[in-house]
Amino acid sequence: MRIVLQKNKYHVKYKIISCLAVVLLLSTSGKIYSQKKDKLLGEKNFDVELSEQGKKKNTETVKDQILFRADRLSSTYMMRQFTFTASSYNATVDSTLGTPVITFLSDSKNTDGDLLKWNGTVTGEVMEGTAVITDKKGKAKVSYTIKGQQKKFKK
Repeated sequence: MRIVLQKNKYHVKYKIISCLAVVLLLSTSGKIYSQKKDKLLGEKNFDVELSEQGKKKNTETVKDQILFRADRLSSTYMMRQFTFTASSYNATVDSTLGTPVITFLSDSKNTDGDLLKWNGTVTGEVMEGTAVITDKKGKAKVSYTIKGQQKKFKK
């Protein structure tokens, strides 16, 4: 009887150690993913022009800066004009055609309940994409096309 109890104790300890190892492995893999995402767009700043879609051709473009920092995307114009704060983003890379193309997506809500959806690509130092603002009911309020270049930092 005593031998059976000792085997059960070791069996329970083995299960506990195995569970801890799995948890440690899963938490580490999440950090590796976020580091890779950060390396894709982290600390990059883009000077872009926002062109409102659906307007007449004479519509002026709006100059903006889009910054990727600390796993968050922020837009100077969207913060100032519509009170959208920096939001987390998802980024993936496709290098099957040679030059890597980074695709990013992000959603942000402002204090009025409006939703801003970013969808874009970065190829080399060129950014293109869209930014769509919808109201609480999901009706599109304004839609922009994005085009721009990565900002050069002076050393």
